Amino acid sequence: MGQKLTIAPNEFLFSYAGLTAENVDKGSLALNLNWAEELTDSADKGAFINKLVKAEAPHVSIVMRQENNEATQSVNALLMSPQDFIVASFANTLPAKADVKEVLKSWNNYFKALQQHQYLLGEHFTIQLLPTSSLSNEQQALSNAVRCALQSEDETNELLRQFDGFCASDKSQSWVDAVCYGLSQYKSIESTKTECAKANEALKTTNGEKETAQKELTQKTEKIAQLAQQVENLQNELESTGKEVSNTKNALSEIETKYKDVSRELATKKEENAALASENNELKSESELLLLQTQQLQEELESVFAEVNNSKALVADLDNKYKEATNELTQASEEKQQLAKQKAEQENENELLSLQIQQLQEELEGVFAEADDTKVAVAELDKKYNEVTNKLIQANEENQRLAKEKAEQASENELLSSQVQQRQEELEATFLVLSNLKADFKRIEQDNKQLQQKAKAEEVASAQDKVIAKKITDLEEEKALLNLQISQLQEELESTFAQSEKSNKAKDALIQNLETKLAQTEKRSPELQRELQNAMSEQELLQLQIKQLQEELEFYFTEYQKLKAESPDNKALAEFKSKIEERFPQLVLSDSVTLTGGANQKDLQRITARFTHIEHGDKYWKAFSIIVNDRKGVLDIELHAPDKKRVYPLSKFVKTGSNKVCDFSLLSPFTDAGKKALAELPALDHALLIGIIEELQIKLKQNDVQRTDATVDLDVTAWPEKLVKLATALKQLAPTQALKPLNFKKLSLKQNMVGATNEHLLFCIENLQVNGTSYPAFDIKVGAKQIKDKAFTEYGSLEFRELANSQAPLATWPPETKDKWGLKLVLDLPAQLNEQQQNAITSLKEEDKLFIKELLTKLADRFHTLDRKKLKVNQPLENWQKLIAGMAAKF
Repeated sequence: MGQKLTIAPNEFLFSYAGLTAENVDKGSLALNLNWAEELTDSADKGAFINKLVKAEAPHVSIVMRQENNEATQSVNALLMSPQDFIVASFANTLPAKADVKEVLKSWNNYFKALQQHQYLLGEHFTIQLLPTSSLSNEQQALSNAVRCALQSEDETNELLRQFDGFCASDKSQSWVDAVCYGLSQYKSIESTKTECAKANEALKTTNGEKETAQKELTQKTEKIAQLAQQVENLQNELESTGKEVSNTKNALSEIETKYKDVSRELATKKEENAALASENNELKSESELLLLQTQQLQEELESVFAEVNNSKALVADLDNKYKEATNELTQASEEKQQLAKQKAEQENENELLSLQIQQLQEELEGVFAEADDTKVAVAELDKKYNEVTNKLIQANEENQRLAKEKAEQASENELLSSQVQQRQEELEATFLVLSNLKADFKRIEQDNKQLQQKAKAEEVASAQDKVIAKKITDLEEEKALLNLQISQLQEELESTFAQSEKSNKAKDALIQNLETKLAQTEKRSPELQRELQNAMSEQELLQLQIKQLQEELEFYFTEYQKLKAESPDNKALAEFKSKIEERFPQLVLSDSVTLTGGANQKDLQRITARFTHIEHGDKYWKAFSIIVNDRKGVLDIELHAPDKKRVYPLSKFVKTGSNKVCDFSLLSPFTDAGKKALAELPALDHALLIGIIEELQIKLKQNDVQRTDATVDLDVTAWPEKLVKLATALKQLAPTQALKPLNFKKLSLKQNMVGATNEHLLFCIENLQVNGTSYPAFDIKVGAKQIKDKAFTEYGSLEFRELANSQAPLATWPPETKDKWGLKLVLDLPAQLNEQQQNAITSLKEEDKLFIKELLTKLADRFHTLDRKKLKVNQPLENWQKLIAGMAAKF
């Protein structure tokens, strides 16, 4: 017995295998072996193995462990399952996504290299599988979670299947252990949550105290700010008081100066009075006469002043009436706004009631659908129907009450309008009175001028003259105030007149603009007629194409009904459905359509349609409902969120809004929000939506719809044209459906034939899935011709035969050649194709070329997973892999 060399992808595998990390060296295994080299002589085993574990690129890195320096006779490779390897690799670190992918890629390369080396060395190369039980309990639970995650994707699930096919799965860890560990982890998490909740309560208490302190601090800060403001105000008042004192002092000094001047003048006047004393005696009689005239003038001025006071009181009274009218107008406008607001709220309530009625109708439909399945719940359905009827009666009573309130509000609005008109008439009367006052003021002004002239002509230095002058001054001030009010009223009248002139000009401009547009329309009428004729011809062409499609659909539908009548599980029916789905991916068929709701308002038209027994491809629904809305010319499809009583036909629910009843989705190709919602749906949902709208359009156009009591009078004549517009817009936004990639479960060898210069391998591809078609077992024969002694060949061939149950392997079938075993199609594929060989490929349908190319590419990629069934292959697998890849390039 010689020395055994232990290898692993990382050093930590040695500890899981119970080995120490001593005498560890680094090495590498080749990813692509040279199959021409073989282990022949036992004397050079050590050198041969040392060469293998230190391969050149491309290679995978490894670590090696050897007890002593004796010659190496065999290799023992340590291997873990992919999920255990990922868990063990990140036992002490938290990885990134890229690190996890890199570790899984490293394991895959190591696993492939081990398979190739075991095939090459045979018994001298053993693989030791480390069981899952070598991990800790926590790591075992994580390993189970990682395995579930790897099974969720096709590529990683394929790695698991390859590993499970290579070795028996490790069942050392029972499910009971994993469940117990998971429950213990759950308990620890619950206790941690409890502690966190307590800590959160304490934190909330602390935060509350902190908020209270902050509020007190804020209040104190506000008080300080108020005190500072008061101090500042007091300082300002002191400054203003100081200024007033200084101003008062200045005024006093000026008054003293004036007093001195007046005293000097008085002294002068006294002297003059003494000189005129004699003259005053002579003029005494004249003064008495002037005094009598002055008294008469004073009486006249008092009467005039009384009239002015009366006029002032009248103006004040009119001003108060004007203010009262303005206040009443303001209150009337506020009440009008409140009424408009109440009206809007009532309209919202009406919409909510309409939506509730619609939801109740849908609930009724759900109840009726359940009644089709069972007759036991008839009493309960009657009870629900009575409840819903009561709700509908209440809703109708509420609508009547709202209509009555609306009528009352209309009468109140009319009353307010009449009050406003009365106020306007009062204002006009007030303005007329003010105009009369203006004439009186002019007369008073003339009288005042006359009095002033008389006063100037008869200046007398007496106290009575000063009183008269003061009264005249007051009258002039009052006159100026009245003139100001009159000028303000005139300005308001002028602004009103200017606005009316402006509106008249705008009206004239609008009329002129309309006349211009009318003239332009008359000029363009011939062009519009030509465009109309072109549109009519295009419409006739479209109608012809639609008619042809309808005839084709009727033919397929008739065939479908025949196949369905023969057997519901007929294979021909399934194939026929597949062809129909491929030819018409948007085709939706239903037994009946019932209009269960609708609206025909000014800004909203709506229909609610319930479909029964719907088929779309291989999918079937017993019943569902959709709503189509026309909101001021913008069409949308409304679908409500699924629940126990409501079926949602699409595969994905995109929420765009919600109300008090449920969430809903508005899908529209005419709005940005609707386009965004449509973009989130897969291609299959787009095809289903288009098919539903087209089915509803056809039913409405043919008048093949049923109605309920609520929709018996609903006008739907305009809806077929609207639905055509909606379906056309949906088609323009529909994405193209991506084909599923080719995939299969297992590749196995059924036959190996070896000749002098020819060989062929018969492969069985299990559970092949391609373009929606499934093949339980797909056989294909791959041949190699003109093989030379040492070198392989580049001349390959493919042979296809009829599959089990007379299933054709290709769409280009049947072929022209056959033998005693049946029909067959053989394609010769040398390095350089001649004309006949190229024509054979060209004669295939395009879908067959793509299928063969994808199949050969997948075979070359998965060739290392070939199950040989204990059959020995004459040529290295690498040669066959290279030949298959070369043949794929010719398609």
